[in-house]
Amino acid sequence: MEEIPINQKSTSILDMYYEERIDSFVDLKTYLSEVEAHCIKKMIERNNGNISKAASQLGLHRSILYRKLNGYEKRK
Repeated sequence: MEEIPINQKSTSILDMYYEERIDSFVDLKTYLSEVEAHCIKKMIERNNGNISKAASQLGLHRSILYRKLNGYEKRK
C-alpha cells in the first residue's frame, strides 16, 4: 500500500471542497455515501442520462446502479 505523506497538502479541487466541509459530516459512512452519490450523478450527466453507459464506466452492473439510485431517492 502506498504511504501518504500526512504533512503534504493536496491542491485538487475535490480535496479543497471536502477540506472545507469535513467537519459537517457525521461519520465516514456518511462522507463516502455523499461522494458516491456525487460521482454517480456526474457520470449519468456525462452520459446524457444513459444508465447502462454510466454503470459500465463506474464498473457496476446496471441493476446495482438502479438499486443505488433508488436508495438515494428513499433517503430524500
